[in-house]
Amino acid sequence: MALAVVAFATLVVTPAYADPRAELEKARASFLARNWIDAEERLRVLLDPKSGLKDRSLISQARMYLGASLLAQGRKDDATEIFEKLVLDDPAFDPDPLSFPSEAINTFIDVRSSLLEQIRNAQQTAARLAAERKAREEAEREAQRVWLEKVKAQAAEEKITVRHSRVVASLPFGAGQFQNGQPVLGWIFLGTEVAAIAGTAVTYGMYLYARSRENEELRRPGGDVNRLVAQYHQRAEDLRVANLGFAGAFAAIAAIGIVQAHLVFVPESPEKKRRELPPLGARRPSSGPDGAPPALFGIAPIVSPLPGRDGAPGGALVGVRGFVF
Repeated sequence: MALAVVAFATLVVTPAYADPRAELEKARASFLARNWIDAEERLRVLLDPKSGLKDRSLISQARMYLGASLLAQGRKDDATEIFEKLVLDDPAFDPDPLSFPSEAINTFIDVRSSLLEQIRNAQQTAARLAAERKAREEAEREAQRVWLEKVKAQAAEEKITVRHSRVVASLPFGAGQFQNGQPVLGWIFLGTEVAAIAGTAVTYGMYLYARSRENEELRRPGGDVNRLVAQYHQRAEDLRVANLGFAGAFAAIAAIGIVQAHLVFVPESPEKKRRELPPLGARRPSSGPDGAPPALFGIAPIVSPLPGRDGAPGGALVGVRGFVF
């Protein structure tokens, strides 16, 4: 009984270890001899995924012979199924028209044509979906980049609230206008008031010069004293009027600016302040040319009492402890 089992196992296992090409030739010989059933049995053993053929070209030939054998038996649906597997696994396979009947060749061509159309459509659909996915990913990356730029711009600015002062609003030279956020009006008041002060200073200097010349002519003996004295006196009076006019204009313009600053006084205003963003990544500084991180260490003193007799302290331990890595 044991010998029979061993012999049976040997008969079953032997084809799996035989030469694949030789087994395929045996199946082909059965096919050419029109022994369709024997050819089918041999080919199905060769096409077994676990113990059959492994070479792609041999698998394609075996499937072609199997499909032709099934067609010869009148099993067209089974043959079509085999041809579909053949085309899907090996689209470039082209059978030899002299090795197979015309019916098998024609059926294979019909199956390949229909499947290739499906494959082409599937490839076009896959390409279209890949293009759409790529465009969508590009759009998402661009949207993320824009969003990140906005976040960085917002993070780089700090909004602060500046509180305004009535004291500043009471100052001349457009200080109140600048504080209230009216720079154009502030520059107008600043320019006119500076011009009035400059006119006051210039006319005052000219007035003093005219007075000094008038006094010199009064002290100088002889000559046409009365005429020159009268001229310098009149010039000094005219300059004094102009000087008072410039001083009054400054006072009036400054008063108008102060009143206007108080009328439109803004208690507080928001402002944006730039701030530095942290770097993307911070590296620990290296302590050597090889870029290795520096060693970390720590040292701490130790003071510990040492017990003596009767529980009384007998001394102290003094030292240091530390770590390094």
